[in-house]
Amino acid sequence: MISYIKEYIESLDKDKLNTLLIKNDISLNVDELNIIYNHIKNDWYDFIYEDPTPILNDLENNINKDSYNKLFEVYKKAKEKYSIYL
Repeated sequence: MISYIKEYIESLDKDKLNTLLIKNDISLNVDELNIIYNHIKNDWYDFIYEDPTPILNDLENNINKDSYNKLFEVYKKAKEKYSIYL
């Protein structure tokens, strides 16, 4: 499963990410999008398989509260839905 996730992350660009966020009713400014994009590209393994608290704390402090709350809900649902595969 790790290889599939890694391939997807490597193919992810900011436009794809923004489209995914918009589909989940999450609107970000350019700086916020860059913060999330950089965490995904650089910290995906830690976020999925380790303790994501430092990453979540950074996001909470650097993106608007409404977007963070929506993003966190998407994260929780995805973690629950796909946890058996991870």
